Amino acid sequence: NAIDAAIACAFSQGVVDPQMCSIGGFGAMQICMPKRGVHTVLEFFARAPLSATAEMWADRFVGQTRDGFVFLLEDHANEIGHLAAGTPGNLKGYTEALARFGTMELKDVMAPAIAQAREGFIVRPYVHYYWTIDQRGAGQINTEDKLRHSETGRTLYFHADGTLKRPGDRVANPDLAQTLERIAAAGPDIFYTGEIAQEIAADMAANGGLITQRDLADYRVREKA
Repeated sequence: NAIDAAIACAFSQGVVDPQMCSIGGFGAMQICMPKRGVHTVLEFFARAPLSATAEMWADRFVGQTRDGFVFLLEDHANEIGHLAAGTPGNLKGYTEALARFGTMELKDVMAPAIAQAREGFIVRPYVHYYWTIDQRGAGQINTEDKLRHSETGRTLYFHADGTLKRPGDRVANPDLAQTLERIAAAGPDIFYTGEIAQEIAADMAANGGLITQRDLADYRVREKA
């Protein structure tokens, strides 16, 4: 049904448009199924880690962008690096929507995304345009600099000579394919309370991030009928 299709597309978009949507991100889903008498909204927005405080960045605050969308810190810690991450909700939202309103098995819905991650996607003009937008005038970090920030980002999105991949180049992500396979086989609990949750928490702890196993385990989808 339409829910199966929407969730399959969401997983695939997380592979082919990774800066816009992924299992590390967040969102919401309005579901209208008149024949079943269903009209509801699932909210799976990112949550601030439990150890975050209202004052933690007060001494680094320098303003906000003209559109009011981004608060600016002098060291950009809320834009790049481990401190910038909120507790992700997409995977919990996707799988709850599928379980409650879909008809297909998770492994079948995720299969196209897994194949795409392994085979790679061709960089499209708009994706490259987004990567190269100059946001420094607004005081923000450029997306290209975010991609270059980590070893993984440099490996995936750049050529060996350090230049950013261009339209027509291919981006394959076998590590993401493996992660998606683990989720398809075990379900979302592996990400929120199981082995992947442990790996996320360990990486956060090693790199100064705030997300812990408790943050992941306590995450819940909110519903607004």
